[in-house]
Amino acid sequence: MPSTGFSSKRLTYLLEIIADEAIAGNDAIFLRELGYSIREVRVLRIVDDNPGVTFVDVWAKSGLERSLTSRILQKLIGDGLLVRTSSGTDARKYHLSTSEAGKALRERGRAVSDALEGLLLGTFPPEDRQRLFEQIERLGQWVRSDDYKRALEVYPAAKTDPKP
Repeated sequence: MPSTGFSSKRLTYLLEIIADEAIAGNDAIFLRELGYSIREVRVLRIVDDNPGVTFVDVWAKSGLERSLTSRILQKLIGDGLLVRTSSGTDARKYHLSTSEAGKALRERGRAVSDALEGLLLGTFPPEDRQRLFEQIERLGQWVRSDDYKRALEVYPAAKTDPKP
């Protein structure tokens, strides 16, 4: 296997470094082209894909910290890109949807994101891109599965308890 220039060959480390570096590199372009960070556009996209979504749902889908998700939502609402409506049954709960301005920004964000993803994947021939996405999706499904979570829960016991 050729050297990657990474200090570790551990998959979780590599995935984190790749994601962090790609997001950092793309973020300046998102800010320049759209006036919003990549994470802000991610939150906008989540709301646009799920009209009526609640804060808790956006937080869970975004993969961001709770306080960061809250700050982003407040900014997008304040900028008129998202609309917040009361649930009617619970004063603490509200639903989110995108405004027309939010939908327009989301579409511009999609074009920027598509171009940057093409650049990121430019080193892969199309058939390798397909396989890469399939494998990453498979890994993502496994990591989110109950089977994986159960395996993690019993891992220390399975490792330390001798089998009879």
